[in-house]
Amino acid sequence: MKKRLFLLLYLLLAFQVIASSQESGHLLSFLQGKRIYPVVFLDPLECQLMGGSYFMHRNKENADLYSTVNLGFNLPVLSGTTKDISWEFNFGTANFTQFGLDRKKDGSYLAGLINSDFKLSCDYSIRKGNNIFRLRLFHISSHLGDDFTRRNSDSLKSDKSNNYEQVDFSYLRALKKGFYYATTGIVYTKYVIRKRFSITGGGLMDFGGRERLNFFTASDIKLLAENYFYPDIRGAFGIAFKRQGETLIRIWAEYYSGRLPYSIIDLGRVNWAGLAMSINLLR
Repeated sequence: MKKRLFLLLYLLLAFQVIASSQESGHLLSFLQGKRIYPVVFLDPLECQLMGGSYFMHRNKENADLYSTVNLGFNLPVLSGTTKDISWEFNFGTANFTQFGLDRKKDGSYLAGLINSDFKLSCDYSIRKGNNIFRLRLFHISSHLGDDFTRRNSDSLKSDKSNNYEQVDFSYLRALKKGFYYATTGIVYTKYVIRKRFSITGGGLMDFGGRERLNFFTASDIKLLAENYFYPDIRGAFGIAFKRQGETLIRIWAEYYSGRLPYSIIDLGRVNWAGLAMSINLLR
């Protein structure tokens, strides 16, 4: 049902835009590939192709190996330009899967699937000069992995707080060598256990730039009512590989402190550090 509503919304908006563009002289494009709103690759819930492997600490226990694999994309379906502005309608989908390698008391290790989250989103972005605005709707559902369920069935609590729909509004300021952004959102699902309000901010800065590569540093900070507005902070430093001015691959070292950004599993506050990589195939 939700997928049908997303599709209907896109069709209605597309028909309206095409009809109005015939009178105003807009230049329309379908599936152009290049986005107005850049990929916020450090957002854990970004629809993108990326993966990472980390050492995760919690509650003074020994570090566990924690890995994520995100398979997704966010593609401009319909876009247009006028003399002063450019705009686009985007469709995005992703699967966020987490794996664990836990050390047992006898020194052996257990590897397995922890969880998979699924996301479906659509947004409208508009740019004027260096100012970009985005209105977005998305749905997220969370599903525990079989390995995790079998090993923790006696103590597992599943409140479905990570199954929800949200609407948010973002402002992004494009800079010569990066950008910064701020987002405010609210969960609009009628019956939901999750607390509704959230604020996100962050940015990216490139330096040491060359034609085909540059270094960068980035951060993403989330303040969620669900986590009593205690900040979830993710920071990174890495290298980007480019072609024709577009970033194709990013490799970075990162540190995260906060609640798990995925799954319905409550581990309290965790800290992880490790390496990650994203690939921008669709650009």
